[in-house]
Amino acid sequence: MRWLVGVDVGGTQIKMGVVSARGTVLAHRVLPTRLYATPAALVEGLGSAIEELRELHGLPRASWQGVGVGLPGLVDQSRGVVHQLVNLPGRWRGIPFGSWLARRLRCRCVIDNDANMVAVGEWRAGAGRGTAHGVYLTLGTGVGGGIVSHGRLVRGATGSAGEAGHMVIAPGGPRCACGARGCLEAYVSTAAILRQARAAMRRGSAILRACATEAGGLTPAVVSDAAARGDAAARRIWRDLGERLGVAVANLVNLLNPERVVIGGGVSNAWPWFAPSLRAEVRRQAFELPARTVRIVKGQLGERAGILGAAYVLMDTGDP
Repeated sequence: MRWLVGVDVGGTQIKMGVVSARGTVLAHRVLPTRLYATPAALVEGLGSAIEELRELHGLPRASWQGVGVGLPGLVDQSRGVVHQLVNLPGRWRGIPFGSWLARRLRCRCVIDNDANMVAVGEWRAGAGRGTAHGVYLTLGTGVGGGIVSHGRLVRGATGSAGEAGHMVIAPGGPRCACGARGCLEAYVSTAAILRQARAAMRRGSAILRACATEAGGLTPAVVSDAAARGDAAARRIWRDLGERLGVAVANLVNLLNPERVVIGGGVSNAWPWFAPSLRAEVRRQAFELPARTVRIVKGQLGERAGILGAAYVLMDTGDP
């Protein structure tokens, strides 16, 4: 049996899985990103974890096709070079990550932007199936984006196309991790949600505080739970997030005229609380015809999206 490994490196977690040539996740593992403080440490950590996963499941090295890795930032897929990652520790400027990992594992390695990998996964096996034009957004520690046009992933001149999280939607707004102000990521990422939730608790949101205490800490899932219990402040956080996201999606709808916009990532688990204001804002802001024809949906693959997408990109590149 031929098999390969797909890896989705996020700002908080690293998700990896063994994938069959038919696109089935055979085994998976999750690691905390904070364990790896430098690019070299991440290479060694991924190398060790992948080898352990292979040995644990008795997979023959002779049948291994290689590894695909999605990384959260500006990646030149054709050269295997990382230009910039703003949500990972260490200095990520001009790092030949693809060749480093290939040497460590002695196998073929393909890298790309993590949201591109998610886009390919959802397009091929999830919420984007059957479309030729789509936009894919991932909401989590950071906010990434991927674009499919005419049935092909759009990477741009240097591989940085689709960085929707760093569209400025409010000039002079909060500072983003990238250093700019007013980026979409500064309004709809995990950090933005928690910042607003802490402010709400300081103002006396009892239900939100109780939910955080019960869960042992504050997370987007806790804010979603508080909304489900009727907390007005939590519901307002999600409504505002949907509106901010809607401004960005409306711009993308006007610019790209997609058939489908797919929203994934951990924050998308609160979909019922922000989807109505998201859709309403797109109807308000976008041109009537593209707004009427586009479908805005939640991703279907969850944490498997990036793993499968990385595997598909590796398969599509063929042998060197």
